[in-house]
Amino acid sequence: MSPSITAISPQKKNRGRCNIFVDGEYAFSLSEKLAAPLQVGAVLTSEEKQRLLDEDEKQKAFQRCLHYLQYRPRSRAEIIAYLEKKNFSGPAVKNALSRLESYGYIDDEAFARMWIESRCRSRPRGEFALRHELRQKGVDEAIIDRMLADFEETGPAWRAVAPRLSAWAKLDRTELKQKFYQHLNRRGFSWETCQTVWAQALVFLDTPAEKKY
Repeated sequence: MSPSITAISPQKKNRGRCNIFVDGEYAFSLSEKLAAPLQVGAVLTSEEKQRLLDEDEKQKAFQRCLHYLQYRPRSRAEIIAYLEKKNFSGPAVKNALSRLESYGYIDDEAFARMWIESRCRSRPRGEFALRHELRQKGVDEAIIDRMLADFEETGPAWRAVAPRLSAWAKLDRTELKQKFYQHLNRRGFSWETCQTVWAQALVFLDTPAEKKY
């Protein structure tokens, strides 16, 4: 006797999903959308069951991605790693990526541009650090090269160090220079940029307070 659906019931704790019972026993759960066409009494072949489960997994993977993207944009590699960590199958990952790309939710060039702009605004970093961070996010080297082709470090370096100058002003110049360079080096700024901004800082520190602003 072929297995048949004996009940379809909404889940109490997970709205939007239904429990499917086959031959009187719980078999699996599906989204409401996938469960809607099913009817009690209908025969459920193993092939149809697998098709439903595969489609349900694809929907779950896509919804997980949308939730993951709520906090900030993600690179393609980040999304793949996230889905694999959640144990989604290869076909489900591939399907989710395809859908996200069709909606414009995955764009590594836009992601890299956003990352660089965000860093420049709030946590300035030099080119070396930005390259390292983008590589860690799985962004392709060619994209990183394009996004940093015209990157100019001096402005971000000054923004990184300027808020600290008042607190450092009482240090002797040797100690101040050491602290200054260390601060910028830790943030990935080049030696040449450190030199340029150090000269800028000296002018700033030697300018009378009433003329600085």
